[in-house]
Amino acid sequence: MSLSTLYAFLGHDLLGNLVAAALVAGIGYLAKKIRARARNRNGQTHNTHQ
Repeated sequence: MSLSTLYAFLGHDLLGNLVAAALVAGIGYLAKKIRARARNRNGQTHNTHQ
């Protein structure tokens, strides 16, 4: 499947729109989890510079 065919599928098909929405939501969720994990890891390090 070429990129233009994929773009047409995602742009004009209801199922494609649902898949695209799910992908965007999933990517956002993963990014949030990764940021939270990094924040927790950074919060556990001891800051020796005061």
